[in-house]
Amino acid sequence: MNEYGNAHAGYPAGELYIGDYHLSLRRAADALTDLSLIRILSALHGLVDLKRPLLPYNVRPGDPKAITPEKVAVHAARLGVHDADVIFLGGQDYIRLLRPCVPHLFTPLSGGMHHQRGQCRQAREQSELRRQWWQAAADLHAAHHPA
Repeated sequence: MNEYGNAHAGYPAGELYIGDYHLSLRRAADALTDLSLIRILSALHGLVDLKRPLLPYNVRPGDPKAITPEKVAVHAARLGVHDADVIFLGGQDYIRLLRPCVPHLFTPLSGGMHHQRGQCRQAREQSELRRQWWQAAADLHAAHHPA
């Protein structure tokens, strides 16, 4: 039984989202880090592991059923992101959900979806860009968590 009391457990989160934009983000994330460290920020479920079973849904940030920043903060605390370099790939609505609890969040994407997809392609293809992004994430973490 899943969280809704249905017998069907759903699909792994890493396979549920199939739109071109999400796939671009995901491929860049795959190039940036180990699969075990990647999380999806779901507007309904919060931060979820790629293997977590989910049923399809249609909820966007700000919808009545959407997860709140407070609940995202609980997820982030469980993951220990307060003490980690964090790169977030996604749109502004999702950044607004995560930034309150991860002030050191590095968000390298800018512009519209088409531009962001190009940036993701560059991250996949250019190891130097990935290195720069991780350095920027480390610098932001250090600035928010001085030794």
